[in-house]
Amino acid sequence: MPHRTLAPSSPVPRPEAPVRAERFKAALQTRVLGRAGLGDTENFRALIVEKGEVVLRDADERAVHLSGPVMGWIPWRDGMRLELGAGAQGTHLLLGAPTLERVLQRRPETSQLRFLVERSSFMRLSAGNGTGDAVAACFTGILAETLRPGPMSGAVVESLLHILLVHLHRNQPAGLGEGVQSGAFKALAGQFTALIESHFRKHWTVSRYARELGISRDRLNDISIKAYGRPPARLIRERVLIEARLYLANSSLALGEIAGVLGFAGAPQFSRFFKALQGQSAARFRVNLSQASQPATTRQSTLSSWP
Repeated sequence: MPHRTLAPSSPVPRPEAPVRAERFKAALQTRVLGRAGLGDTENFRALIVEKGEVVLRDADERAVHLSGPVMGWIPWRDGMRLELGAGAQGTHLLLGAPTLERVLQRRPETSQLRFLVERSSFMRLSAGNGTGDAVAACFTGILAETLRPGPMSGAVVESLLHILLVHLHRNQPAGLGEGVQSGAFKALAGQFTALIESHFRKHWTVSRYARELGISRDRLNDISIKAYGRPPARLIRERVLIEARLYLANSSLALGEIAGVLGFAGAPQFSRFFKALQGQSAARFRVNLSQASQPATTRQSTLSSWP
């Protein structure tokens, strides 16, 4: 099916409207939404798909299929794109890290929302549902302020973005925002895995993760063992291993290139890490996959096995 890139129709560089917003509607062919070019090194995209099918793809062609009505929040990386199926329509927003920082700062729930925004999150919307109506109203309001910015439009946009994130947080699986003791334990476990998802390529130490969570290393060790059955260091290494398997199975990158993507100093260090956890060298793992011709099965099993 033919693709064509959709460029934002009316960019608004004025500081009163810190978010780029646009309605989208695909007709009889697939349309592609790519990087909108805010100029920031770190961007975030929010979208509401009112109807139709949308596919989120990353640089490695891994895909997440969305069917409207749904809302999504996506930390945007190089090479990512949204493919709009025929008939898909909705609104998408693009904002930079400075705008997001203003949305989150000086709020009591900031720590919870920060874990949310560091990873992709999605929320199903139902027609006539109060939450769905509120989310749709936020997107409509942000779009209006972007297209016709007026006095204090920035404050309006950032307030509506905050409301969107709160709704998204409230609709995540239980354990990410409960306040009771058992809920707090689940929340910390969820926050830990969210941090791993965002930073495993940086090879943070367990102590660094504990500091980010505001707890002791012993407390983090206790949480990880009770929630996931293994200590935090093991959980972190397993996430790196999963990503390594995905690259070996689904990309043509050389071992040295994969090592660089995953934050290793070079191919030898990566190979030692992989063999220690996998029991075979990365090269042998790739050869075996090629002979079996089942990379898709490997992808599913590795992703579903963590944490």
